[in-house]
Amino acid sequence: MKVTRRQFLKVTGATVASFAVIDLGFDMTATASEVQGMRTKGVKPLPTICPFCGAGCGLVVFSKEGAPADGPQLLSVQGDPDNPINRGGACSKGSALMNIREIYSPETGEQEINPERRTKPLFREGGTTKWVEKDWDWMFEEIANRFKQTRDEYFEHKDENGIIVNRCEALASMGGAALDNEELQLIAKLSRALGMTYIEHQARI
Repeated sequence: MKVTRRQFLKVTGATVASFAVIDLGFDMTATASEVQGMRTKGVKPLPTICPFCGAGCGLVVFSKEGAPADGPQLLSVQGDPDNPINRGGACSKGSALMNIREIYSPETGEQEINPERRTKPLFREGGTTKWVEKDWDWMFEEIANRFKQTRDEYFEHKDENGIIVNRCEALASMGGAALDNEELQLIAKLSRALGMTYIEHQARI
């Protein structure tokens, strides 16, 4: 292996310094233990489930409590070694989950809010290519109005044979892997109350 002059001086310099400290009678064990404790002090691991696909891989989110106004600081997201599904592994999307909220800034050396993360909904009118930023209240109202308009227009009380069906085949529901069982149950109830017949989940497609 080729060793440069700079690498040689680094190694020999560190070795000489270590021997000098030991010869002076300093016990570095307590110091090393304290430094390790400072690195992990206040860090809390939180197990969670990856939200992307339907595999249900386990992840561990490491965060550290900050000032009350700042909230917890996200440190890293790693695969959960105790999860029987992925056993500590994570795909490219799961490994990059931390980038949804924060990214490393080379300018400051700190974790900062990802500027590419969308925090407000975007709306594109039919027939156009431009996305317009809207607030959440407007978006919820627009979704509710379109749901009601579609249901009123396409709701079918009886079929061609006179049998009561109470359905609306112009609406459909698609569940996602980030939803838990309780949320999916509520979505299924709402979908059936609206008369939907096409109720599916992303994990089965």
